[in-house]
Amino acid sequence: MASGPNLMARGWPYTHVVADALVKAGRGILHSITLNGWTTAGNLTLYDSLTEAGTVIAVIRINVAPQVSVQPITFLYDLEFNTGLYAGFDATLVADLTFMAD
Repeated sequence: MASGPNLMARGWPYTHVVADALVKAGRGILHSITLNGWTTAGNLTLYDSLTEAGTVIAVIRINVAPQVSVQPITFLYDLEFNTGLYAGFDATLVADLTFMAD
């Protein structure tokens, strides 16, 4: 067996989200969000908060026009948050997301 870096230590911890969710409590780094698929258009609001209130990091507007591929799409952020990372789905969004954050 070769010695070297622990392969399990590589990569980012992930959280799978399909509705409003606290992705991570406390300080951290949001590396990326992968949109795995969706069924309806809507907005995803990211908060530096423990709830769906507080400082808005970003609003991702997801449109499911016929010309948009349903293949996974990754949004790279590499940003710090202080209080926590909360994902807020609006009333119309149905999406399958994977957050990579630590």
